[in-house]
Amino acid sequence: MELLSRLAPLPLCLGVALALQLGCTRDAAQAPAILVDGSPARPPPVTLEGVDAPQIATRVRVASAGSRAPCALAKAARGPVVERLGVTGASVTFSALGRRGVHACDATDLDGSRIERWCAHAFGRLVAGRLRDPRLSITCRNGDDEPVGFAWIQPGPATAYLAVRQQGYAEVYTASGATPVRVTASGVDLSTSRATFAISEHARNGTLLRSYELEARVSG
Repeated sequence: MELLSRLAPLPLCLGVALALQLGCTRDAAQAPAILVDGSPARPPPVTLEGVDAPQIATRVRVASAGSRAPCALAKAARGPVVERLGVTGASVTFSALGRRGVHACDATDLDGSRIERWCAHAFGRLVAGRLRDPRLSITCRNGDDEPVGFAWIQPGPATAYLAVRQQGYAEVYTASGATPVRVTASGVDLSTSRATFAISEHARNGTLLRSYELEARVSG
């Protein structure tokens, strides 16, 4: 399952911004310098308005259905397969049979460019093309054995980038058509099976379109 090795050469690959604002020394010290596969962090192509923390851009690859499946479930994909890689995790999102829902495979355990195992799977039902639930998963763990939350965000039609606030930095995701964006959060409350995502959506030039907070809960 060599997901990450196939991501690297694509022009859509992004990275992390190390730029600081005055008075943000503490945030800079906390901002990661590498992504989960060990590759160096690079800035996004534009600076996002209203995001005052160092901006870490994730990587994305869109593959056609029927191409080499990055996880077993994706062998039955209908439509594009969207592979994402960030600071603490990697994910694959693809449409279900009949395009009435979307599936995801989530991972945090990587050995270089190779995914060691998938630690979570999710299915979200689409109603009129929209998700009814972000389908939070909290079974994945990072290298410090802390929980990592994965959830879908469905951005607006004018959104080119999503920024998700983390401790000391903001992770930047590139939107991919109408496919929901699988994002991660470190602020997981295992006692209540919840995670909070602080999100902002931005236009292609970085202009802020909207910001909001999503509190997701594991569905029963």
